[in-house]
Amino acid sequence: MKTLHLSIIIAAGMGVAAVFGGIILFSPHMFSFGSQNTSDGSQLAFAVSINSTRIKTGQSMGMDISLTNPSSTTLVVNPQHNWPLKKWSIGPCLFHLPFGMTLMQGDYTLDNMSQGQRLQLYQSGVYMCKTIGIVDYVFEPSSSKATIETYNSTNYPVNMQYHIGFNGYYEGQKFRPLTEGIYTVIGEDRWGHILVNHFTVNNTD
Repeated sequence: MKTLHLSIIIAAGMGVAAVFGGIILFSPHMFSFGSQNTSDGSQLAFAVSINSTRIKTGQSMGMDISLTNPSSTTLVVNPQHNWPLKKWSIGPCLFHLPFGMTLMQGDYTLDNMSQGQRLQLYQSGVYMCKTIGIVDYVFEPSSSKATIETYNSTNYPVNMQYHIGFNGYYEGQKFRPLTEGIYTVIGEDRWGHILVNHFTVNNTD
């Protein structure tokens, strides 16, 4: 039986696993960061890339997403919910990451991407995901390294870089390999950044 070769790489601190869940709301809690720069996310550099624009049937496609603080000072970023699309194809328990990706079959652009159907890269089922209340993201200077500050004063160091590889998708519990045609890969974050890439699958070189 063919299986999905799905790889997720998340560089994080000790004790941080891909079992974070959705954001939950708590009563207000004050945090003080001294003279650190506070941003709405517009100062972050968002990047998305794929490893090829053309693959053969059966080969895997790789995608990388990153968020970087390009400034020379620490950047405290307030969480927002300005997702342009949010039809995520990534794993079910990765909601602590402030970005996501979507895979669609077909040629979509920013103008019609909302019409596309998301291809799911994991099996349908019940997943036990840990929930954390995120206050903000503290980015180190000139780095993609950040610390997630939570309402219970727990800190989670996370490298805001994400890699995923796939050679198919799931319809419920059934795996489907990528067939011939054009595919659209969309990367987005919670501050409204969005980038669109395309690749083609065929049976010839």
